[in-house]
This record gives sequence, C-alpha cells and structure tokens, in this order.
Amino acid sequence: MNKKLFLEFIPLTLFVVFGIFTFFKIPYMGIITSLSGMLLAMLYFCGAFWLFAETTTPTASRVVAGLAFSLTIISCIFCLFHWPYWKFYGIISYSVLGIMLIICLVNFKSITYKPLLYRCVLFIVVLSSIYCYRSFAG
Repeated sequence: MNKKLFLEFIPLTLFVVFGIFTFFKIPYMGIITSLSGMLLAMLYFCGAFWLFAETTTPTASRVVAGLAFSLTIISCIFCLFHWPYWKFYGIISYSVLGIMLIICLVNFKSITYKPLLYRCVLFIVVLSSIYCYRSFAG
C-alpha cells in the first residue's frame, strides 16, 4: 500500500468504524465521526488531483470524482445525525455518484478508471446503508 492509499484509508476507516459506534450511541463518537468525515471530505475535494494522479485519468474525471466522493461523505454525515435536509443531500449525492458511475462504466475497459469505479461502488453501499437505516428506522 503506497502513501496516498494509506492517507486515504486511515480517515475512511475511522469514519466507518466511528460511524458504526455512533449507531450504538457510544458517548463522544458523534464528534469523532463528524471530524473524521470532514477531514475525509476535505481530502477528497481538495486532494482529488493528487490522490488520483497515478491513475492518469483526465482532469475532468478527477474533479467529478473528488466532488462526488466529498458530497457522499458530507451526505453520510447529514444522514447519520439527522441534520436538516439530510434527504436532500442524499438525493444529490446519489445523483453525482450516478454520474461518476456512468463515466466509469463507459470507460470500463480502461484500467485507469477501475479504482474510481471501486470507490464509487463502496460509497454507494455505505451511503445506501446509512440512508436506508435512517429512512426506515425513523
């Protein structure tokens, strides 16, 4: 695992683990979850050029990927804590992830888009699990 993937993996793991702890109402996990999520969203939004530079994807695809992943993390935080407009952010995040998924599937034969496709599927699963849990659990 290289440094870039390691830098991405640590906040993502913290966000997922502490997000699960937040479901169980463990004290102070909400603060840690929101801080790690904000750190991860800033990493994806500001560092998408640097993180995905080794994939040699076009600049526009990296911008869309950084925006999609950042919006997904923010909407996961909104869904997790039932903040206002959490459903709206979830719908916007699904839309942007859908655009990114279409871009990745159109260019599926290119090896440069496969890491973005795997991340996109991961974020769809994470957002769907949080969004569905909060929608049906009340």
